Amino acid sequence: MPSTPRVFIIRHGETEWSLNGRHTGTTELPLTANGERRIRATGKALVGDDRLIVPGHLAHVYVSPRKRAQRTLELLDLGCRERMPWQDAQNLETIPSLDVKTNAKVQVTEDIQEWDYGDYEGKTSKQIAEKREKAGDEKWDIWRDGCPGGE
Repeated sequence: MPSTPRVFIIRHGETEWSLNGRHTGTTELPLTANGERRIRATGKALVGDDRLIVPGHLAHVYVSPRKRAQRTLELLDLGCRERMPWQDAQNLETIPSLDVKTNAKVQVTEDIQEWDYGDYEGKTSKQIAEKREKAGDEKWDIWRDGCPGGE
């Protein structure tokens, strides 16, 4: 009997900006060392034949064009048969495992890329609130107001 299709959404690991509450969208920031450790631990907890994410059952993996999201995917160690689309054939040291566990195709797509914070990129919610208050604008609601210069 076939299993019910499922979708897993995994957010990238910790960055310096996520540590201090700065809105991060299009800025390329690496994961912190702690962020990498936590993603490896998450992979060990969630990925495996007896875990929530069974690599052999994966059909397709979509990943953002942001390097932090791609690094997160690498660290989860899904055991993809094919090299990640962003990896240079000559430089395979970033591949955590050569143990093939899945035939899932990995596709980089802007359709799931991070929010474009525009003028609010790199700012904390407190900084945004202060700026809006000075300008006489109402309290910021990202869903209602979006971001000037962004989405």
